[in-house]
Amino acid sequence: MLYQTVTAAQTLGIPGDSVSSVEEYASRIQQVCGAFRVHAQAGRADRICGLVESRRLARFEAAVVSLDASRVERDQAMIRRDPGEHLFLLFQHAGSSRIIQRDCQTVLRAGDVYIADSGLPSEFIYEGTQSRQISLHLPRDEAVRRLGSLCTGGMAVDRTDPLVPAMQGIVTRLMLDDAGGAALSEALLNILSAYCHSRATGETDRAAQLHRRAIERIATRAGDGGLDLDTLAGDLGVSRRTLQRAFTRQGESVTGALLAARLDLARSRLGGACKSDRGDIAAIAFDCGFNDLSHFYRAFRMRFGMSPGQARH
Repeated sequence: MLYQTVTAAQTLGIPGDSVSSVEEYASRIQQVCGAFRVHAQAGRADRICGLVESRRLARFEAAVVSLDASRVERDQAMIRRDPGEHLFLLFQHAGSSRIIQRDCQTVLRAGDVYIADSGLPSEFIYEGTQSRQISLHLPRDEAVRRLGSLCTGGMAVDRTDPLVPAMQGIVTRLMLDDAGGAALSEALLNILSAYCHSRATGETDRAAQLHRRAIERIATRAGDGGLDLDTLAGDLGVSRRTLQRAFTRQGESVTGALLAARLDLARSRLGGACKSDRGDIAAIAFDCGFNDLSHFYRAFRMRFGMSPGQARH
């Protein structure tokens, strides 16, 4: 594997690190990878010890990025000035780093692989430790067509997957020798495609299972006014984002499913209520999880085409 068979940067022909100003280093990053803001570690007087080297690995533009910065970030203003046309296939060659995209944080250690999305804000955190990454720049349109939409938005590759050593071996070979580069480039894309499609199928199955569990929980707790997205996610032992994604895959939202379940419950109770019941419309609404009576009336009429009073009679 990349981090096992290649133990020194010199083996891959990577020059040694050198000290430069933050401005010089950031300028080089922009030339090779796009617009990023570089923050030196505290006490370094705006100096970076590192390297940014552009390479051509067969059909891929690539970069070797080494640094001891505190962090590097790419915000929305930078993306507007310099739109992201690539996905960065990152191989953590030495040291460690943390990557944040879409509020998800991933720790990379030597040997880890990550697909970063240059079209979204990102933050790379190093905390002053020396880190070296090899980055292959995948054209976005082709990557999405071949790998699927799962590769966008930032995606960590499971280091235990048996396909990972094959990816690492191909990148090592491309770094060492151009021979057979075209075939190796195609092989790398095919391996990535197999990994992404296999993972997408697995995530779809898990998302469907989570959606079913959530619908069952909503049905049993619909009358609980305290049940919301965060509470439901906690009940199911998942993050709110994971739960939202599961519903999005089914063309729904958590709030929409909660509202529908509560309206169905209210209509059922209204249909069984007598005129003389003390349980008037307001009491039934509150018993069915509605804390805002005017919202209940509007939502009920929109859903059923009648008022709650008409439904009771």
